[in-house]
Amino acid sequence: MGMIGNVIRVSQEELNEFLNNPVTLEKKIYSDQSFEADWFLDLDKSWDGINYILTGDIIGGLENEPDILQRAFFSFQVISEEQDLGYGPAQYLNPTQVKETYSELEIMTNDILKSKVNGSEMNELGIYPEIWTEPESEEFLIDSFNEFKEFYKKAAENNQAIVTYVN
Repeated sequence: MGMIGNVIRVSQEELNEFLNNPVTLEKKIYSDQSFEADWFLDLDKSWDGINYILTGDIIGGLENEPDILQRAFFSFQVISEEQDLGYGPAQYLNPTQVKETYSELEIMTNDILKSKVNGSEMNELGIYPEIWTEPESEEFLIDSFNEFKEFYKKAAENNQAIVTYVN
């Protein structure tokens, strides 16, 4: 099974509801239709590789506040410290932060992405799932990153917040 990275797009009102009552987030993400919904993105096991591309480091490796690009998956703004969705609490960016972040993601071309992928280093650092020297891994990661970027684009265009979590 493994650790799966997920991203959802929600309105500011829904985000406020999650912040006031975190159980509403669980009801939304674990509903029967969530996995087929256009507001849901399953990054499968590429999430840690995407985080590596964004930060150049492992989770928690940042010594300072994440910059605009680094916070795209792990914003360190949590819905609820008490809520564990599998591997910790959900994190979020509000609609303004999503637009700022997308403006940085938009710049990331496939050539830039390829220059940031270092399979040997990623495996040495323990970037999950440690497959990064396999022949198809770079294509898998770049395709996943582009899906992630497109998902952010839709959120930015629709003035939506982003919620991320690993389960």
